[in-house]
Amino acid sequence: MSIHTISSKSSSDSLQSDSSEFSSPDHLAPAVAGPMVWDRLDAAKYIIELSPREVQDIRAAVIKVKIAGIPRSDIQQDTFDLANPELARRLSLVSKNLHDGQGVVVVRGLDAANFNDEEAVVAFAGVCSYVCPKRATDSYANQTLKCAHFILGHVRDATREKVPTWAKDIGLAGSKITAAMDFHSDRFSGDVLALYVRNDGGSRSGGEQFVASFWRIYNELLARDPEVLETMAEANWPFELKQKDGDPYLEYGPTLFLSKGKPMCQLVKAPLLGTPLISRDQRMPTVTAKQMHAMHAVGELAKRFCTQLDRKQGDIQFINNLSIMHARQAYSGNNGKPSTRHLLRMFLRDPENAWEKPAQFRSNFDDPFTPGRQQNLPIIDTDPWRIISGRESHG
Repeated sequence: MSIHTISSKSSSDSLQSDSSEFSSPDHLAPAVAGPMVWDRLDAAKYIIELSPREVQDIRAAVIKVKIAGIPRSDIQQDTFDLANPELARRLSLVSKNLHDGQGVVVVRGLDAANFNDEEAVVAFAGVCSYVCPKRATDSYANQTLKCAHFILGHVRDATREKVPTWAKDIGLAGSKITAAMDFHSDRFSGDVLALYVRNDGGSRSGGEQFVASFWRIYNELLARDPEVLETMAEANWPFELKQKDGDPYLEYGPTLFLSKGKPMCQLVKAPLLGTPLISRDQRMPTVTAKQMHAMHAVGELAKRFCTQLDRKQGDIQFINNLSIMHARQAYSGNNGKPSTRHLLRMFLRDPENAWEKPAQFRSNFDDPFTPGRQQNLPIIDTDPWRIISGRESHG
């Protein structure tokens, strides 16, 4: 049985937008400027501290949702009633900072609300609706299942859980293992990555998070090694896409997109190289020497320019998934027990501030936000294998 279902597009298509002046890797965007180009981030500039009154306003909105019996899938600004208009305004301004500012924002203070698991999911969805109104659906992960599309994922340690027979050849997703994750952007998952730190795992347990400006990396490569950017822009990167009930298949595409002068990075190693727990099918083509060099060059610059995120329990972290790369260190539990580290994750889009995507790949970027899909925001993660039954684009 053939595993190669190839959807090949030219590198010039990958760079084009309907109104973009860039048409090939030989005509890369000039160096980018602005607050999204940074070497280091000052925590004082990206952390938004909620006041005790604002925490109570969010808690009151959660209680209203529960009393009214509003399904979690229906949580939006009009159903998550923030009585404080100033708080609503502050949250809406987060999107502006994510798209036109530094690209990283942390909303801090919700730990004081003492939410239970259900309330935390409601609060996460409600707060995010004021930042970016659209939530992405994990359509690929549910293509073979007759259930609602996943909106919210649980980032946690599932390495000690019994693996079902049907999942033995699939492995755990990157969000369920404790290994370190190199710098990456989550491919075609959404414009903005949102993470709610429910449990940081405790002191000295690892799992530190890092962010790096791809725009800063882009400028460095443009000046010193532009061939790396040309390689990234070529639509011949061999992504292996996993399936639950079938062979993996191959999809070619670029890892760098340009539109209206904005570089957008979608470089993720797992579907290109495989991982210790999710091995690459040996029948798949391997990455080229130039592609390996490009991944190494980007990774080394990300380490050079990165900032460790200032993290506290209760934080909601917002990261521009197109311009900011993220990574984490390995983490572990204590005394041979699973780690208690637990983050909630969603991918978002704000139509008002969203960047225009290259025309030939617009459907890939837009698919997670297809209207009308039934949404699933699970309170507890009871099936860490089902989530990767489709494409594995994280980590």
